[in-house]
Amino acid sequence: MRYELRLAGSGGQGLVLAGIVLAEAALLDGHVVVHSQNYGPEARGGNSVSEVIISGEEIDYPRATGLDMLVALNQRACNDNLPDMKEDGLVIVDSSAVKKVLWGRVLRLPLQRQADHAFKDSRVVNMLALGVLTAFCPLIQAESMGQALTSRMPAGSLDHNLEAFRTGLSMGHDLASRTHFHEVEDATDV
Repeated sequence: MRYELRLAGSGGQGLVLAGIVLAEAALLDGHVVVHSQNYGPEARGGNSVSEVIISGEEIDYPRATGLDMLVALNQRACNDNLPDMKEDGLVIVDSSAVKKVLWGRVLRLPLQRQADHAFKDSRVVNMLALGVLTAFCPLIQAESMGQALTSRMPAGSLDHNLEAFRTGLSMGHDLASRTHFHEVEDATDV
């Protein structure tokens, strides 16, 4: 078993941290994990990619060869990473930033809008995305994700980020209960 996930967007969206938290949660769940990151030289606005490979055995090649899940927080991230998807992979996009997705299994959620309006903090978009991802990833337990978040977040921002993660998880569970992927799912009303 080898499960590959990629979080992609712009620098400043916290995707490297999100990948680290995801990798730590997978370790807590007893998996073998590799995490890698790639980002542009810009502090904010450049490309940012965080990749996590989860396996039940030693990982001999530490780069993704076929994504099971992609979280894309902007159009460029979506376009650049779709070619790496497995045929039945799931793509989760921020519906406010990604307008066109040529893929069959797509969840469109207003992640940035939710961060800006419900939390008054654009920086929690990564935690919202992690919550949604957790609801659809068969290998990660929400409790492990909470533990990993707790170990990585500074005390002053922990509660805020945990709340954003739980909100994303709730959004994801709601979608999972009513999504069959017979056609592209638009969850912009969530």
